[in-house]
Amino acid sequence: RVLGQTVDYQSLNADGFAFEVQAQHLERIQEVYEYVEANFQQEVTLDEVSRRVNMTVPAFCRYFKRLTGKTFTHFVNEVRVAQACQLLSDEHLSIAAVSYDSGFNNLSHFSRVFREHTGVSPSEYRTASQMRRAVH
Repeated sequence: RVLGQTVDYQSLNADGFAFEVQAQHLERIQEVYEYVEANFQQEVTLDEVSRRVNMTVPAFCRYFKRLTGKTFTHFVNEVRVAQACQLLSDEHLSIAAVSYDSGFNNLSHFSRVFREHTGVSPSEYRTASQMRRAVH
């Protein structure tokens, strides 16, 4: 109960993903974030990330969900979608290339996850991005 009332925490904000993390959890969550950021373009496994923070997979899943309010897979997909959003502003890349460069290995899965996170399809996002650039 005391931990839930502490004011000893630091806010992490990584490319739009903000977590309020108590000081004793900061190093572990930072390790997870840095690993995902460096590896999102390839397969990111629960086994590997759990091993990196010296936890079992079930314990890590509970821990991550409790601290962030989201599943680890949801977080990885958020990182990948954020990368895709940046890449979609480059009109020279195909949607398929954006998908693969963002760590998705299946175009239909990419489109579904992208829409879940942004509310629009990748092509709709690209069109809106180009229109915003043209206005500015």
